[in-house]
Amino acid sequence: MSILEDLLGDDLEENQMRILVEQVYNLNIDSNLKLSKDRTIGNSKNLQEFYDLVNRALTDYQGRSEINLRNYVNFTEEDPEAKDDTEVISFRLMKREPGSYSQGAPFEGNVKNLRPTLREKGNDPANPDYRFATQGYWYDNLIRFNCWARTNKQANERACWFEDFMEDYTWWFRLQGISRVLFWGRGEDLTVNDDGNKWYGRPLDYFVRTEKLRRFEEKKLEEILIKLDTKET
Repeated sequence: MSILEDLLGDDLEENQMRILVEQVYNLNIDSNLKLSKDRTIGNSKNLQEFYDLVNRALTDYQGRSEINLRNYVNFTEEDPEAKDDTEVISFRLMKREPGSYSQGAPFEGNVKNLRPTLREKGNDPANPDYRFATQGYWYDNLIRFNCWARTNKQANERACWFEDFMEDYTWWFRLQGISRVLFWGRGEDLTVNDDGNKWYGRPLDYFVRTEKLRRFEEKKLEEILIKLDTKET
């Protein structure tokens, strides 16, 4: 089952389907769609969960890709080893800062999310005697994806393939709770020689805004017992 089929599912009602399709359409035609700083479109995701989403999307994309590349790519935090023969896309965090609220390019804003902000509060429907508060942080991340292959031609093809992949799945990342995904640039071509085994790398940088939430619960105060002792003088 593809990601889109899994996302839509068979149990969505017609009205839910219409709303979801409208969200996808708006995200695709308007890359500058203004997002609330208070919440993401879907359930918010942290940095590790973003990596998991990329891995899941890559599996889906490779299953239906029409580009004739030699083999499937391996997505990993580790750089390729000399004995490996499978193409590799490695990922690495290059920069991470509190999310910016002010206008301007990413990382340039002066107003940053240095303290947790209240996202939601209310009574817990599952536990009527409790109330809850959810606080969150925005994080601005610069992530480098490096496309490794055994030849320059393969590395170039894979880098262009990966750019297409990220563009095609940006809407899905946002629906899954990733606030922003922006192409930041491509770095200098790399060549690594390990005992005569060469790897050719193409670094691609992306700005990604993630969110971390913390939920606090407390039992409502039901009664106060006061005991007074009096002494005769």
